[in-house]
Amino acid sequence: MIAPFRAIVVTLCSFAILSGLGLAALVLGYSVKFGKCVKLPNGSELSYEAFVDLGNSFLRPDVVLRDPEGAIIGKEIWPIHITSTATHGTAWPERDNSKPDFSFVWTANTGLVKQVDNPSLYAELLATANSASDYIGAPFELHVNTLWMFKRLSEDERYIGRSCVTQLFTF
Repeated sequence: MIAPFRAIVVTLCSFAILSGLGLAALVLGYSVKFGKCVKLPNGSELSYEAFVDLGNSFLRPDVVLRDPEGAIIGKEIWPIHITSTATHGTAWPERDNSKPDFSFVWTANTGLVKQVDNPSLYAELLATANSASDYIGAPFELHVNTLWMFKRLSEDERYIGRSCVTQLFTF
């Protein structure tokens, strides 16, 4: 009577240990792939929104633009332009909408400035960023999105960040 019970307990414990090791390997693999971070010279960051996005196909997370504290500035940004002093572009709604959410400029000094909220400061910051003409990752004429920019800059050692604030899951 004890032997069958012991066999069941040993089997369940072995299964739990193997499941735990498999889950740990999965988390480690995801953290290596989706834990990457691109630190931009102007202070902002490009990183994955989470390790796992339950709302996307294949659970793949989206690339987002963050401020240095980890707050998300924009998710679907196209076009995105990055200079040594500012990041600017147009953030689009997350799901199938043809109207853009907002155009913005982010700098370390002013933070996020939306065109609709403060048009004069937005125009001034945009003119300053455009006059610098030191675009990073892609020239101004090339309109790219956050994923393209992230992939491009993550290949350059100068922009690789050690860690970024990344959630475990998002929906």
